[in-house]
Amino acid sequence: MSTPPYTALSPETSWSLTASVIAGQPRMRLGKPQRENRVSYPARTEQALTTDLPSKPAAVRLYSDAGQCNVLALDFDAKDRTTEQIADVAYDVFQTEAMLDQAGAWFLTDHAHGGSHVYVLLEQPLAFLEARELVEAMAQRWATLDPSPHQSIARGCITVPGSVHKLGGHRQLTISERSLRERVDGLRTPARAVRRLRLTFRDEIRLVQAKRAATAAAEPHSTPVVYEAGAGRVMGQKYLSLALEGDWAAYGYDSPSEARWAVLWSAMATGLSREDVAARMSDGRWPGLWALHAHRPRPWRSFAGDWTRMEPLFRAKNEAQGDSVHTSDTSAVSHTGEPSVRDTHGTIRTWRSLLHEVETREFPGAHGWTRRLLLRAIAKQSHEIGSTLTATGIRGLSLATGLSIQTVATLLRELSTQDDPWITLTLRAHGRDAAAYELRIPDRHAATAETVRWIRGKAHALRPVFERLGIPAALTYEAIEHGHGSSPATIQARTGLSRTAVTDALATLTGWNLIDGHADEGYWLTSDDRELERLAERFGVTHARATKIAAYREHRRIWWAYLERHHIALHADDLEADREIRALLDEMRLNDLDPPPPNASRPARQHALEGVA
Repeated sequence: MSTPPYTALSPETSWSLTASVIAGQPRMRLGKPQRENRVSYPARTEQALTTDLPSKPAAVRLYSDAGQCNVLALDFDAKDRTTEQIADVAYDVFQTEAMLDQAGAWFLTDHAHGGSHVYVLLEQPLAFLEARELVEAMAQRWATLDPSPHQSIARGCITVPGSVHKLGGHRQLTISERSLRERVDGLRTPARAVRRLRLTFRDEIRLVQAKRAATAAAEPHSTPVVYEAGAGRVMGQKYLSLALEGDWAAYGYDSPSEARWAVLWSAMATGLSREDVAARMSDGRWPGLWALHAHRPRPWRSFAGDWTRMEPLFRAKNEAQGDSVHTSDTSAVSHTGEPSVRDTHGTIRTWRSLLHEVETREFPGAHGWTRRLLLRAIAKQSHEIGSTLTATGIRGLSLATGLSIQTVATLLRELSTQDDPWITLTLRAHGRDAAAYELRIPDRHAATAETVRWIRGKAHALRPVFERLGIPAALTYEAIEHGHGSSPATIQARTGLSRTAVTDALATLTGWNLIDGHADEGYWLTSDDRELERLAERFGVTHARATKIAAYREHRRIWWAYLERHHIALHADDLEADREIRALLDEMRLNDLDPPPPNASRPARQHALEGVA
């Protein structure tokens, strides 16, 4: 139905009436300015959707945790704002509105700086795959249409009427307030109109499906079999993508049922229980798998039935292969509680507590964040092996800190060569053995170390979820965890962050329901490690880390094969004489994420230096 003549509405009215209608779930993301007048909407800015208009650009999430949308959001973009591009957008929007009118759809259109959004209001929620295919098909016909808001369940979002625009001003609706209220109160596009649209774009939909299938077929779908604390055994990219997005057609399956069984089988192979999978379907971590069930009359009963039928088949297959899929992740060192072990852990805890006490002065500003994280990672690994001497390698430390291996190598050299350092290089890298670093209490802090109060809790470097939420959020969370959340000023003093960084971090943590409180009463945690792990999995960090581990293992195997092939035996004199070889080995140092081959001959002392990733 065509829109009435343009009537300006206040941004507050437009936002309050439309944001909750367009959103697939009551969540929004705030914009972060980028270069060249661009704005991103990262996950760390996500928070609860409110009827109050945000003071900065804001986008709502389009899909629910079940992988369904209430609105088809068509984003027509004049990228460079040239006269020709603005004219192209106007023409494409005119064609779109005419086609939607003809199909019997109800929609809203807004404008801002030459671009336009058309929001098709749906009577029945549309599954992710259907919505994505239809919008991508429309983009084949209209060149200014950007389909990206509908291409991911987890990341799909769009700015809505009334929202602040990155170039200034607000998105303005081309409709009267009366007509707007009528539409948001109940006028929706019926399912038959959506079917007409799919019929109109049937050729483009087939083209989209063929392109996706070809792309998916060209990508490797190997399953990285990885065991690591916090990662476990991880599904292959193909099955994880199905669990996240539910795009069964892209992987050559003939029906959602076949794709659903493939995901459940892979989940069983990783050691997940039925309860584990159900939790991921219900809390938003695997919306695609829920979408693969949602078309059935009783989704949960169907899921339970599928799992019950698959279990005996899975057990029979494993018994025939003589292989168990359940492998626990264990530490290489057992903390037995003997006096020497307790003394060692006491030394490590004193070192950690001392660093905790002085780190904001020793390593100030954003420049110091990475150094603080790296030192914490070394201390964490020292606890894990029960020794102040560790030889994990730069790749293990890269996983613990979220830093690149190049950054880790550079920082290790810097920290170990300082005057009165926190760590010392005890053994240089040699052949298969990583360089060994030992914790050291600086002489300048020896007196403080005698009286320092031990900090509570486990040793952490950078918990996986904060690879997405950011280091300031990690430091702020830790400060509140340790009882320093009485006010933003207290958090600022404890973390060494700027007031702006603390304010942003508190908004991030509150937005993800990890903390609660406000400046007057202080802040407290509303989450635990299990919730942090769930959120990390939802962000895809857990799988990304596991994939990285698999790549590092392959690098290590290549390096070991190279050593064996060329019979390299580097001695101390060789290393001293050839600095280029020494530098090369330092850069190529690979972390021992699993034991070396049985035939590897290594001194007993080096075995004691092996770290645990």
